[in-house]
Amino acid sequence: MKKKLKIIIPLLLVSFTLTSCNTEEIGDRIQEVVNNMLPNLWVTLMQLGIFVLIAMLFIFLAYKPLKKKMKQRADYIENNIKESERKNLEADQNIEKSNQIIAESQQQAGELIKNAQKTAEVKAQEFEKELAVTLEKQKTQAHKDIEAEREKMLKEVHEEIIDSAIAASKEILKRNIKKEDNDKFVDDFVNELTKGSN
Repeated sequence: MKKKLKIIIPLLLVSFTLTSCNTEEIGDRIQEVVNNMLPNLWVTLMQLGIFVLIAMLFIFLAYKPLKKKMKQRADYIENNIKESERKNLEADQNIEKSNQIIAESQQQAGELIKNAQKTAEVKAQEFEKELAVTLEKQKTQAHKDIEAEREKMLKEVHEEIIDSAIAASKEILKRNIKKEDNDKFVDDFVNELTKGSN
């Protein structure tokens, strides 16, 4: 807006002065306006040099360090992102390995339990067989013991009967009986008792 005013005002002045009749005065005024419009060349060059110097100082003292810092910051952020991605990948791999180890452990535990059950079943069957064999042996031994005891009792009864029969026959016959007669008599008596008990 100010630039427009700087241009418009001198033009108005020029046009106003052109309307007056004094050409020499008009020429002086135009020369003054042109001189006022165009700054001094040395001042302009000095201002341009100062501007370039300030721009260079700004570039070297502010822009480049700032750009370097921003690049370092961007590199730092990028490295952190890459490190985070790498750690996330490692964490995912570790989770996958952990899940695989857990699955294998569960499978091994299941196999161990299954094997333990099979072993327990086999041991139980072996124990049952051993128990059955032991019971059968005890039963057979009991039968043998009963049979031996029966034989022993029969022998004792047989001897008592023989002794009683000998004593009775001595009393009845009043004579000595031969052993063969006595044995025959006792055997007959025992056979009669055995038949009677069956």
